[in-house]
Amino acid sequence: MENLIVISKVKKFIKDQSEFNTSSGFFEPLNNDVVKSCKDAITHAQKLGRKTVMGKDFNLYIEKEVAEALVVTSKVKKLIKEEAGLSTSSQAIDQLTVRVQTICLKAIENAKADKRKTVMDRDFVAPTTLS
Repeated sequence: MENLIVISKVKKFIKDQSEFNTSSGFFEPLNNDVVKSCKDAITHAQKLGRKTVMGKDFNLYIEKEVAEALVVTSKVKKLIKEEAGLSTSSQAIDQLTVRVQTICLKAIENAKADKRKTVMDRDFVAPTTLS
């Protein structure tokens, strides 16, 4: 599966937020979550009869513009186009970035709770299950 996240930017985001390192195992569940989120958004857009996946099609919608995307825009657009022939709005990229940021912040909390300075795959929690 193609990586839809920008690993170097995600590592930097985590380091900037917490001074924590990131294990390589963290990126696979994160990428899988982004892919699943895109597919769920496609289904939602299609159900509403739209030809464009928008930010509001994502189940964790937070109205926020991001300064720097943590996902590869061209690969996200390619996935959505190949899966369903739909276009992708810039809001969709922002929502995926907010999702990645949310996952990273929760993972940092989990690593802190375990008294570690490295975010690992076991720290991953999908935002739909966050309290």
